[in-house]
Amino acid sequence: MVTRTAARPWRGVGAALGGSLLLAAGASACDTGKSETRSYVSVPDLFYLRPYGVKAASDARTTPFHVRAKDATTPSPHGRYDHRLTVDASDAGGAVRLKIVGMSHSGPRCSGTDRRVVCEVEGEYDSWSALDRVYPVAAKGSEPGEGGVVRFTFTTEDGEKHTARSRVVVGGPAVRLRKAGPYEKVAPGAEITSDLVVRNTGQLPVRGLGVQLSGGELELRRAYSNCRYPEPYKGQVAVCELPDVRIEPGETVTLGPELRLRASRTRMDGSFTRAVWPLDIGPDKYATVPEGGEKGEGPPLEVVSTSRKGGGTFAAGSVATTVLLDTTSDFRVEEVRTRVGKGRVVHLTVHDDGPGDPGHSRWLVFTPPPGAVVTEQPMDEIDEDAFDPHCRRDGADYMCDVGNLPPGRSRTFDFTLDLDRAGEGRVAVKERDPSVDRHDPRPANDSAKVVVAP
Repeated sequence: MVTRTAARPWRGVGAALGGSLLLAAGASACDTGKSETRSYVSVPDLFYLRPYGVKAASDARTTPFHVRAKDATTPSPHGRYDHRLTVDASDAGGAVRLKIVGMSHSGPRCSGTDRRVVCEVEGEYDSWSALDRVYPVAAKGSEPGEGGVVRFTFTTEDGEKHTARSRVVVGGPAVRLRKAGPYEKVAPGAEITSDLVVRNTGQLPVRGLGVQLSGGELELRRAYSNCRYPEPYKGQVAVCELPDVRIEPGETVTLGPELRLRASRTRMDGSFTRAVWPLDIGPDKYATVPEGGEKGEGPPLEVVSTSRKGGGTFAAGSVATTVLLDTTSDFRVEEVRTRVGKGRVVHLTVHDDGPGDPGHSRWLVFTPPPGAVVTEQPMDEIDEDAFDPHCRRDGADYMCDVGNLPPGRSRTFDFTLDLDRAGEGRVAVKERDPSVDRHDPRPANDSAKVVVAP
């Protein structure tokens, strides 16, 4: 998955459901403007509940219900549970119940019924990290689209109360993206295309779609006019909000124009990633959406076809696609000669003759000559005046990580040996992952002798 920075709380857009305006699931009292210097309780404005009896593994949603509360006036020290969190689902109707989770089955600091629960909490509370928590769930017999409002009240040690409300709905949209590739034997620098096919596997319609595209080691070649391109990524990441997209349960839509990318001219194995989410839910819990950026100057990204069918394999979350270049990678080592004696230094050099760049892919393997005593070896500085061996032992061999060695570059590993007899050792360059074929055009130069003359 591509690492992203410059995160922002996801705000999303409104969605009409059952005649009520439902705000973004990622928005909360804290997200929408309350300062961390003021006391608050924060919950999602809207949250879709997994239907009763549906297991998590079969559901595309990954973000759990999130409650945050903070007493900024008189915060309590860690381990002191002198604040209260009251969760009331009395007005939520028969489709919603409360579930207590704690250090024991009953939850030692939470008590109540499946309609109203009171928890003893610290002055700063986060349900994603707390051992004791309560959250709404779908009741047995509830139907998709049913729901109601759950009220959360955070009471400070001084009796000050802060209240937030969350509208919870049974069921919900659940989007999955069709996998693509892998793309193999792609000419260096060639353009490829990838479709964007999205299926709603949930129980309720998708009302607005979010899309994130990342070129990774490839170059995004089409800049959509309704997507923004955050500046730090220099056009390599697109974030799109498509509020008009509608996808009914079981329906599949194709977005177009299709994604266009240019492969690297040297990097042998690259990848690009795509991710989608309903706008009123927001990205997955661990996703990071970069903010800012100007809109693209190309055509808009929009729905070009809709179907009740759609072959292929679909996946939730961020979907990565591998792209393999049709090129070769030639690493080589050379014979080394030395003589019997103490303190002999051998310089073991690995060369990358390209033309392809396989990235972090090789070991240099040194087998010392018979009777050799290694007195010095390559070291890495791990702290000031603190060093660890760079190469690890594998029996008699020394396995040295070559690291990222671009085409045309070389790296040398120096060993100091005490040699009491003539003989031969060996140096070789080996693939870190033997299952990967790098199309080495000259495998004979992957190993060489280390000769000790009398």
